[in-house]
Amino acid sequence: MNTAARPHTDTGAVVRGLYGRLAQGDVEGLLAGLHEDIQWVVPPGLHYGGTYRGREAVLNNVFARFVTEWEGFAVEPAEVIAAGETVVALGHYSGTNLSTGKAMRTRFAHVWRFEHGVPVHFETVLDTHTMVRAM
Repeated sequence: MNTAARPHTDTGAVVRGLYGRLAQGDVEGLLAGLHEDIQWVVPPGLHYGGTYRGREAVLNNVFARFVTEWEGFAVEPAEVIAAGETVVALGHYSGTNLSTGKAMRTRFAHVWRFEHGVPVHFETVLDTHTMVRAM
């Protein structure tokens, strides 16, 4: 039996890196850092709310909407708290809705769950009313 310890993954650093890629506009790089069958949960209070499975579904149903519905959409984590295979990020979304011209800024909590050092589950918890009011 192999008793060698598995290398420890700094899950907080992984999540900070994913947000960094997103801030640079590197959505492909962010997606590549996720498990190929990631489960991505968006609250049902948003018109694109739901649970999406896989990188392509996340790209088409979440990230593509940022570009088509918002100008200057930003995901700004203020704090990243790692607890082993779970990471919680607290921060703000902001942007201006392209249809209404209304600006929005709302708080979020993101919950990332890892397996073997790779994100396999993501859930965003946010004030959907603030976003919808801008739409």
